[in-house]
Amino acid sequence: MEFVATCAFGLEKLVYDELKKIGLWIVKTEDGRITFQGDEMSMMRANLWTRCADRILMKTGDFQAVTFDELFDAVFAIEWEKYIGPNDAFPVYASTVRSVLHSEPAIQSIVKKAIVKRLQAKHGTETLPENSGVLYEVLIKFNKDQVIIGLNTSGTSLHKRGYRISAGAAPIKETLASALVKLSGWTANRPLVDLFCGSGTIPIEAALIALNIAPGLQREFAFEQWPWIDKKNVAAAKLEAKKLAKNFQSVTLESGEQVTVVPEKLPIYGFDIDGEILKVAEDNTNRAGIGRLNFKRADFNDLDFSKFENCTFICNPPYGERLEDMASVREMYRQLGKKFAQSKNCSLYLITSDETFPRLFAEATNLQPTKNRKLFNGSIRCYLFQYDAAQPKMSAQK
Repeated sequence: MEFVATCAFGLEKLVYDELKKIGLWIVKTEDGRITFQGDEMSMMRANLWTRCADRILMKTGDFQAVTFDELFDAVFAIEWEKYIGPNDAFPVYASTVRSVLHSEPAIQSIVKKAIVKRLQAKHGTETLPENSGVLYEVLIKFNKDQVIIGLNTSGTSLHKRGYRISAGAAPIKETLASALVKLSGWTANRPLVDLFCGSGTIPIEAALIALNIAPGLQREFAFEQWPWIDKKNVAAAKLEAKKLAKNFQSVTLESGEQVTVVPEKLPIYGFDIDGEILKVAEDNTNRAGIGRLNFKRADFNDLDFSKFENCTFICNPPYGERLEDMASVREMYRQLGKKFAQSKNCSLYLITSDETFPRLFAEATNLQPTKNRKLFNGSIRCYLFQYDAAQPKMSAQK
């Protein structure tokens, strides 16, 4: 079987590396998607372990279509009856980029009609009530008239890990937060500092990486309700993931409640000016099953940066998307530069939608970014500015 891991633009190499790490055979990498081959267990592992992918699609078709007749015929030829029963629900969702067929509602209608006609013929019925309680989301993606169609094995986007019930304003997606940590090359033998931690997404994703906890371990996936999926394989994949997690243990309290205990706190520090959002960060951390992290209420302007030595700063500060906020945000960037200049052998990875950040930051530091990556935080085009430190390697590991 072939599967497609979809992701935000700029994260393809990270997803490729994740899939390779869990032993999957990569067929090809394209903008926003990585195609791989495997069996049911491969699909389950991909859903459990990919930290930066959005969804895992089980591919059922791959063709070209420039007319609705071509689209109908190609979809009708797919053996949908192997997966979808006569009473199962199968909503269709389309996306199209630079294709002759550009009306997504029209595409969805034609695809739905083709699948209905096929299922009616193969199941020998005129009615498809879609009331079994089993759901198959059909995803069809057009790119320059090339079509990929298949079933969404993930269900809700993989950035929804299950630990973040509430968040602050404009939270960063868990997939992007994990990507920032991975791009920084951070490991747990070096302090990680988030100066604008909000509901704690970046620190939590860093901890999940450090403890090798599968990001999908606490959520459910669409494939789990499909009757033809071997439930023993589902259980085996989750048990395998639990056994691979490290440095934590479950403890049962006298009340019967189970809590997760991390023997030693990870060197992960989150600061925020909002005390209420830090309570949310603590709650999210507990739900993520990683014990406790180091959260503290503080304005970065009040911190003594001379005490930060051999640290990795990973930050998602306010963007100031509204015009009236831009002046204060840009002044914040200047002040951040002044403070960062006081730190010792530290590196900085900061994501923002403001292209002027390097100039403002350089007014105090005279530093230019080592690298600048274009990424997307949801629909917002952003830039990850990287400032490497000339840190002594030995002291960085203390």
